[in-house]
Amino acid sequence: MNRPLMLGIGAAAIGLAAASSSASFTANYLGYGEFESHGIGYSTALAWNSNAAVSMFNLKLAEHKWDVQGETVYTWCAQVYQGVTAGSSYIYTAVALELAPQTPPAPGPMGATKALLLRDAMSRWLGADGRVIGLAGSAPASSAAFCALAWEIIHENLGTHEADIARTRISATAGAFRAGLTGEAATIFATMVASLGQGGYQSVDAEGWNSPTAQDQFRVVPAPGPLALLAVAGFAARRRKR
Repeated sequence: MNRPLMLGIGAAAIGLAAASSSASFTANYLGYGEFESHGIGYSTALAWNSNAAVSMFNLKLAEHKWDVQGETVYTWCAQVYQGVTAGSSYIYTAVALELAPQTPPAPGPMGATKALLLRDAMSRWLGADGRVIGLAGSAPASSAAFCALAWEIIHENLGTHEADIARTRISATAGAFRAGLTGEAATIFATMVASLGQGGYQSVDAEGWNSPTAQDQFRVVPAPGPLALLAVAGFAARRRKR
């Protein structure tokens, strides 16, 4: 999905969502969508170019499927640590992508540079439904590759606020975050990394879902999404009361 930088109803509503208690909502976790399992490691203190040993664990790299007010919503988790359980409900707050994930646990809010890189990746590789586009490759492998890329962007200690420098430091094999991808997923990951910033940085309406007790998420926001409309409705209701 190749989109230029945009400001519209969705972006404005995300801004309201970040500032409004009306953006809190209940999401029922339906379970994993497409996924593959690969080795993942995260050592918070390591620099982006560190080759120090990191303990690896076999984790599912997956899209996440939710029911929000009767609508099926796909998200991607923003934290290696914490988790969610299928069949459980969680209260989230919709926030600007830059504010996700919250801490503790690590890594904390991604900030502007990482959000720029992540939006670029989302714009290139996710469809309007928030799922990886078919051109990327098979659904399980491409979902794992995108999840690994998102985790690398969010968790890595990139050591710069310059996006053009930061994207050259994205790697699955060095730094604080490691992903032992194999097969098709490794190939797709390399293609996704190489695409970052090519021809200029692209963008897409996106938001984070933050919770103090559950794994934080992020997603593409359809224009206007139901969660964004919650914020707009709350804002309008407060205006009527004045």
